[in-house]
Amino acid sequence: MSLGIHAVLIVVALSFVAVTVYQKEDQTFEQVKVKRPNVKLKKLQVPVKIQKKQTQKPKLRQRIVVKQAVKMPDIKMPEITGVKGGMGAAGAGDGGGSGIGFSMPEIDFFGAKGKGDKVVFIVHFGPATIGNNPYTRMTGYTIRKRLEDLINELPGVTLFNVAAYWMRDTIALSPEMMLATPENKQKVMDWMAPVNPLEGNYSHCFVWGGANGKVVAARKKYPQRVEGLPFYSPKWAYPYEVPGAINNKYLGAGKTYEHWNRGVTWALQTQKPDTIFILTTNYIDAWGGGAKGNPAKVAASYKKMIQDVYGPDRNRWPSLNVVVLEYGNQDPNNILNNQYGPIIKAFRGDGSIIHDISKYMTDEEKDKYRAYKSQYSK
Repeated sequence: MSLGIHAVLIVVALSFVAVTVYQKEDQTFEQVKVKRPNVKLKKLQVPVKIQKKQTQKPKLRQRIVVKQAVKMPDIKMPEITGVKGGMGAAGAGDGGGSGIGFSMPEIDFFGAKGKGDKVVFIVHFGPATIGNNPYTRMTGYTIRKRLEDLINELPGVTLFNVAAYWMRDTIALSPEMMLATPENKQKVMDWMAPVNPLEGNYSHCFVWGGANGKVVAARKKYPQRVEGLPFYSPKWAYPYEVPGAINNKYLGAGKTYEHWNRGVTWALQTQKPDTIFILTTNYIDAWGGGAKGNPAKVAASYKKMIQDVYGPDRNRWPSLNVVVLEYGNQDPNNILNNQYGPIIKAFRGDGSIIHDISKYMTDEEKDKYRAYKSQYSK
């Protein structure tokens, strides 16, 4: 019986399974306040060292300058009546000044100021500017050098040309206007390089010598190039003579344009610029009346010519700017107001007088000028 009871107890004991249940409590987070110190924000300070720029006071020296203005791209537009002139180099041949929104370079030629993108320079190279010794030749030499400087400063879109003259001779650098490219600027240097050597036996650059026949024959055949000129003359020449029909039409029978007037006629008839600069020795054509001429008659003849070439709209007419190389103690007001005033005013130009050519010389040129003066002047 005992065995039976134990057997039953063992069976019952084996039928029980011990199970342990663990119940996890949910985790909770408590906010703990932490005290932090309040720090005031500071402005960022960067050390800046300021140095005063030391500038030198500009040295005042008279120069011939070109103010270059910003040029717009060339745009071909229909003709607009009443609007002044060409549009950059795009308005070739029509004359006039700036177009709508187009600005032109301002040119200061020995004190005479004008604006233009089609510019002609007419420069005297006769006995009055060259003379027969190194001291007097420094005048023509300085004029030539400053003209070279000015042309080198022209903006590349400017059209330009140069003519030299004396009495019945007018010779051009080129038969047509040229763009102011480096290559064409170099042509000016090459053309004028032989002109007016300070040393040598000659009177002025328009004494043609053995080339006289070629020059005279070419005058009536413009544009014909002449080379083989004397050592004191330009490297080549395009001689110009005013056709008889033009003389008769604007002056009358038996009269002819001479001196700088021939150069202006060449410019108007063959180049059609919007700006003309004239450097003269205070001389107006004798046909105008008297030794100094009659500027009113000169202006009247050019008004007719310009109207035929440029049209009746005065806004399209070119400006005539005059630089007078003054000798002696002449009254500057009389020169600019009375003698050249009618011409300058008629064509919206500007005028100036060169009293002392040394003001336009470089320091090196001044040294030469003083040395020659002590040797050759009386």
